[in-house]
Amino acid sequence: MEALTRNKSIVLGIILVAIIGAVAIVTLPPATGTREETARELSEDLSETVGEEQVSTAPTSTQEAQGQEEEESYEVSGPAASQSAASSVLAILKDVGEPAYDRFGLIENDFLAIKQAGFDIIEGNFDICADDADVKFFLDSAERAGLIVILNAGAGEAEWGYSCDEDFTLDQKPVWQREGVGAWVQKWKNHPALYAWDTANEDGGTFPFGTGGVKPDPEWETKYSLSAEQLQEAYRDVKSFDLSHPVMIRMNGWYFYDYSENFFRPGNAFEKDVADIVMINAYSNVDEYFKDFVSTVLRRATRAIYAIDPHVKIIPALGVWEEPPMWVKPTVEHLVNDYAQALKAENLLGVAFFKYGAREGSDWFLPDTTRGAPEIWQKIRELIR
Repeated sequence: MEALTRNKSIVLGIILVAIIGAVAIVTLPPATGTREETARELSEDLSETVGEEQVSTAPTSTQEAQGQEEEESYEVSGPAASQSAASSVLAILKDVGEPAYDRFGLIENDFLAIKQAGFDIIEGNFDICADDADVKFFLDSAERAGLIVILNAGAGEAEWGYSCDEDFTLDQKPVWQREGVGAWVQKWKNHPALYAWDTANEDGGTFPFGTGGVKPDPEWETKYSLSAEQLQEAYRDVKSFDLSHPVMIRMNGWYFYDYSENFFRPGNAFEKDVADIVMINAYSNVDEYFKDFVSTVLRRATRAIYAIDPHVKIIPALGVWEEPPMWVKPTVEHLVNDYAQALKAENLLGVAFFKYGAREGSDWFLPDTTRGAPEIWQKIRELIR
């Protein structure tokens, strides 16, 4: 199965180890509060340790990272295997709402329902083109519900020069919009609900000429995808605007499944100093389900990523939506299997689920009977609690 066709594609304990003066080793104290408090503490720590050297047990060479893989069992018969570990893992719900609707098609009760389901963090489905009033509603509603928020600051098209009204130039390549992103970050960086910034979604695979864009080009990876240098530029600039919050990127899990080595190719760039958090979009909900998919993706991804930058935290993102013909609604059994595998990831910060959608007008609204999957919503509630 070719990665070119995959346009949409991760703690058992949260420990950061730092070298102070190249001698003293300091570890984070065990969490004593809620998972939300733990997330905020880790956010502060990730920001404070940027640029510091750290000790890690992760692989130290690309050869070790991409070497022989151990055989393991992937089959999980029920939720019991994952429940004990899940109690300390942050639960993240991504792409909440839709940008085309007022207030992103959400009402305040949606935020309360998400919190009551057991989630800690949400990520909106909008970029710097969003109306200020809608963004404020999103952040304020999240805060009132007890949720914290990942905001786009590079994961959208507009942050890379594409027009908000989709009136883009033919063959237009992505160009980082430092001034526009800086104004956006300055505007929202002090909101108490803010948790992190997201600077890239699958190297721009959803931009106009990517496989998920409005004018897909079969050669988008070599012609239009973001480079490691561009990701480093975005990371450096967002950090210059706001040192108080970590930076995240999203990567396409299918590159780690379809290839056995050389994962960081055009369309799946990675390098040191591109992110504090890496979310791996491990979407297994395709027409042919592979029971080893999540384990294989995370094993390969973490080894390869930590060989380059052992400091990052990982978030696996599981697919809980459908978009025929490629993306199908996952079964409860598949979701349980994927979630149990996700909990085994090294340096795990949390597990994310894609996506919640909008209350009205959207083709997908997770808790809904006709436009979603209430049985999946209920199973997620059981797993993350």
